[in-house]
Amino acid sequence: MNYREERETRRVLIPEDLTYLAERARALETYAVRPWDRERLWAAVLAAQMEARTRREREPVVEARGALQILDAIERHFVRK
Repeated sequence: MNYREERETRRVLIPEDLTYLAERARALETYAVRPWDRERLWAAVLAAQMEARTRREREPVVEARGALQILDAIERHFVRK
C-alpha cells in the first residue's frame, strides 16, 4: 500500500466526534464542551489556570490542559476540514 492509498483509507472524524470525546474526558467535566468550540474551551481552561492559586486548584487545570492537547492532536490528524 502506498502513501496515497493509506491516506485515503485513514479514518476521518467530524466535530461531533470531538464533542463526544471531550464529554467523556473526566478532566473536562467542569467545562462546557457542547458544541465543539476549540477556542472557547481553551479560553475557559486558561482562565481557570490564571485564577488557580493553590496546587490543589492547579492540578485539575493541568489535567484539562493535557486533555485539550490530546484533542488538538486528534483534531489535527483525523478531522476533515
